[in-house]
Amino acid sequence: MSQGPTFLSCPVCQAHAAEEVWLEEQWQLVRCTDCSLVYLSNPPSEDELKSLYSFESGFHTQLVDDAASIEAADHAAQDHLSMILATTATGSLLDVGCSSGSFLAAANSAGFSAQGVELNPDTAELARAKGLHVNTGTLTDVHEAPHSFDAITMWDIVEHVPDPIALLSHARELLSEDGWLWLTTPNIDGLFPQASLRVASSVGKWPHPEPPYHLMQFSEQTITDALHRAGFEQVVVKQQSIPLSYSFGSLQKMLTDPRRLVYAAAFAPLAFLGPLVGRGDTMLVAAKPSPSQAPI
Repeated sequence: MSQGPTFLSCPVCQAHAAEEVWLEEQWQLVRCTDCSLVYLSNPPSEDELKSLYSFESGFHTQLVDDAASIEAADHAAQDHLSMILATTATGSLLDVGCSSGSFLAAANSAGFSAQGVELNPDTAELARAKGLHVNTGTLTDVHEAPHSFDAITMWDIVEHVPDPIALLSHARELLSEDGWLWLTTPNIDGLFPQASLRVASSVGKWPHPEPPYHLMQFSEQTITDALHRAGFEQVVVKQQSIPLSYSFGSLQKMLTDPRRLVYAAAFAPLAFLGPLVGRGDTMLVAAKPSPSQAPI
């Protein structure tokens, strides 16, 4: 894969100074010395990103016929929905990066009027085959009037986009005055990511950042900062854990690979304990648009 345009400045605060955090193959992660955002300094091009998110590249092909993967997606959808329903009445909902539609289907069943947008044309078609209202593309391809949605969701999306402020600002424009944005994103300051980084150079692998798919690596501080810059307020962050099977592989894989088993034994306790001490390896974030604040 060729290299896309290099970020000449931080994608959130536009500062130019950064220091290297991790180098994996040709992919260089750097930390902004002003706002502390960690980002990929040499991301894939826009066309290469579109190619990455396709069945041809192997992305999410397991959602076609792998029962365990489909069940996991449905379970995650129900978890997300239960948290939203605890604080938000049903209404119009937009799911950005809706994949094959597990969350959309759950939201519709709960009483929302839900639609989605998905960059991967293959999983978007899977969602439409279920009778769901899904457009292929990005948030800029959603042509609804301002303030059309009572809720917008982005489950593990914001770390994949080259301009997170533009994405979040557009979401703010589409949200009603009393609406809420809900998102999840990995937490680079979590116990497991930071502990595993300390030994990454010796084992030649740091599993947390996942370049080139993840262009950004947020912390609680930097995702809150990005949301404020995009015109949000009342940012609430809940620390969570990524499923252990995602971070370390299935039990069967661990048993057949002694290195993976040792790695999981060393770091799985930290992944489990992270949320209990406010340092999970992923975050659930809710934010309300500020009616008086324009995006920075």
